[in-house]
Parts: sequence; C-alpha cells; structure tokens
Amino acid sequence: MNIGETIKKLRKQKNMTQEQLAEYLNISPQAVSRWEIGSTIPDISLLPILANIFDVTTDMLLGVDIDAKEKRIAAIKQEADNYFWKKQNDEAEKLLRAALKEYPNNYSLMDGLASVLSVNTGVRNINWTEEEKKIIDEERKPIREEIINLCEKILAECTEDFYRHAAIQRLCNIYAYMGETEKAASMAKKMPYKYLAREYLITETLKGTAKFKHIQEQMAKSAFTDVLNAISTLIAIRLDDGTEPYNNDECIAIHHKIIDIINILIEQGSYGDFNFWLMDSHRSLTHYYIQKNDAGAALKHFKLAVEHAVLYDAMPPVNDNSREEYACLLFKGIKFPFDMVCSPNSMTEQLLESSYKLESVLPASELEQIRNKLL
Repeated sequence: MNIGETIKKLRKQKNMTQEQLAEYLNISPQAVSRWEIGSTIPDISLLPILANIFDVTTDMLLGVDIDAKEKRIAAIKQEADNYFWKKQNDEAEKLLRAALKEYPNNYSLMDGLASVLSVNTGVRNINWTEEEKKIIDEERKPIREEIINLCEKILAECTEDFYRHAAIQRLCNIYAYMGETEKAASMAKKMPYKYLAREYLITETLKGTAKFKHIQEQMAKSAFTDVLNAISTLIAIRLDDGTEPYNNDECIAIHHKIIDIINILIEQGSYGDFNFWLMDSHRSLTHYYIQKNDAGAALKHFKLAVEHAVLYDAMPPVNDNSREEYACLLFKGIKFPFDMVCSPNSMTEQLLESSYKLESVLPASELEQIRNKLL
C-alpha cells in the first residue's frame, strides 16, 4: 500500500471527507484527491501533521510494517544477547553495528551496542602494572568516547525511561572511571532513590507465591551480591591521605569472612553464581599470602580459585533452559546462573594469565598442573 492509499484508508476510518482533511492541512481538496489516486505525494513537512491527525506514526504513513520492524529488531537483540552471554562480544558488536546502519535511530540497538562496548572499558586485571593500565586505558579511550556519544544521543532524543536510565548509569560509570567525578555525580543525581526503584515497588504489588519468589530472587541477585560487592570495594579504596584502610592481615581476614558468608548462604555447596565471588576472594588471598611470604597458603588459595573459576565458566548462559536450581534453603527453586560477570575474558583465562606471573613465587610443577586444569 502506497502513502496515498494509506491516507485514504485512515481518512475513511476517521469518517473524514477529503474536504475536511484539506481544511485541517490548509490545502485544497484536489491536493488530497491527487495523493489518494497516486498522482502526487504529500510534502514531507506534512507527514508529522498527518500522523497526528490519524493518531499513527510517520512510519505507518510511509508504509513501514511496524510489527515486522519491531520483531526484526527484537530478533537482532536476542541474537546479540546470545553472543554476549557466550562472551563472543566481537560478533555481538558486529551484528549491532550492522543493525544500526539499517535502523540508525533505534534506541534499543544503541543501548545494546553501548552495553557490549562497555564490557571492554572498565575491566582492569589485578596483575597489570600501573604502566600497563595507562597504556590500555589510552587504547580504550575511543571506545569510551563512542559509548558517551551513544548515551548522550539517547538522553537527548529518547523518551523511554528504561533506555534513559541505562544511559545515565553508563555515563556515571564512565565519568567516574575517567576521574570526572562532578560529571559522574551529576548523572547519579538524575536517578531515583533506591527505595523508588522497580524491585522495591514491585514487591508491594505482589502476594503469596509470587511475592515469595520475587523476594527470593532479589536477595540472590541484589541484596547479598550488593553486600559482597561493598565489602570487596572497601578493601580496594584508598583514603584521602593515600593509605589503604586495611593492612594485609585485615584484608586476609575480610576475604575469609566473604567465603564464610557464602558458605552460610549456600550450605549445600552448589555455589552457582557465587562461584565468582569465591574465585575472586581466593585469588585475592593468593596475593595477600604471597606478600606474607607464605607460599603454601598462597598455592592452596590459588588452587581453590581455579576450582571455582572452572565451575563458574562451565555454567550455561543465562538464557539457557538447562540451568540448574540452587539446593540451598534461602535460594531453593532459583535457577543459576541468574547473572554473568561482563568481561572480555573468562575467569579461567584470567587465572591462566595470573599463573605465569606467579612462577617466581610458586612451584613450577604445581603451576603446570594448575594450567592443565585451566586449558
């Protein structure tokens, strides 16, 4: 159906004559007639007005199949998500870039590309030297700039809260990472208070089983992981005078507390998503014990880090129906993984890299056995 046929159809649905439509547009009835028989088409400046009169989009006026377009974009996003969860970020990026050439003003696709690009911008390996961090940060500068441009475009043009909030979050993270704290704070202040967030409000709308399941999921996905993340962040902060808040022994004690907390929560030993936190704490303990010249304890924790990294990386993608359920009391019935850490490298790949930097302090024969598990 061409635009003239569409106008005719919509005009009749509104019980409107050609004369009435012409009067709304301040043009002659003959001009409307010529559109409808296909001899001429409306001036482009009239399209928004026509769309408002008929309560439709300009896409519909131009004959674009909105349902087909939305289904295609949804399929592209799903395919990109599948690549993303399989850590095939290059494929996801390639797909989204091609889609944006076809649909250049689609905010869902912009958000998807910004999400994929964000994976590579803030990741810093614990083993990198300060010089390596500076070099890699400089290499990633164009990626950060592209994310900023995508997010600023979304904020300037998009009216959907979901994409606007995601853009604000990414801008806040990037500005904070770049040391532009005032910009980051400005972004953060645009977001609602924690207790106005969706998860809290949805809880109030539910009852019975639905409420039970929702609270369970929020405990697993947010409450406990937020606590673990906060504890880990406390250790990494430097105070105003440049000192660290905890000494080596205190850091060791804190990481043991993280491990104890997880073992209390997941009493059955099937750790699921929490394998990441266990891997991270055991990896950190490896380095703290090396600083104490305790090679035996360092090796023990590095082996435990490897065990949890292997288990974490072996989990199916988030959207896989074959996921297992937690057996522990608090989270029983919840399938894991419910989230995956966004990183360009798997946990085993990160530990494999770490193993080569531990050769001077840990036995070579033990490290070789560890690498065989990681490969």
